[in-house]
Amino acid sequence: MYNIGDVVRYKTYSDNLITSFKTGTITEVSSDLDSYVNLRVENDVVQYWSKKLKKYVPVKPKNINSIYFTIPQRMIDDFVLIEDILGSALYEGKKTNGETTAR
Repeated sequence: MYNIGDVVRYKTYSDNLITSFKTGTITEVSSDLDSYVNLRVENDVVQYWSKKLKKYVPVKPKNINSIYFTIPQRMIDDFVLIEDILGSALYEGKKTNGETTAR
């Protein structure tokens, strides 16, 4: 998993086809689900504020695909799903989705 401030390499799409690979810095973590309004990343774990428990708890595995990172570019921000991040642009060998990434 990646933290805010990490520089990552990721895929971008147009009409469901991979169009390019980009590098950028993660500035924000968000979700498509209304229940995950207040998100943060701590110790490589995406967490949300639980109103019921009154504390941050990890995002449920079944909902992890609703999480995306904001990566600003020159003209417009990219909104990148976790599965589209190829790896860290700075650290060779970091694990993503169970696979070790290469530079």
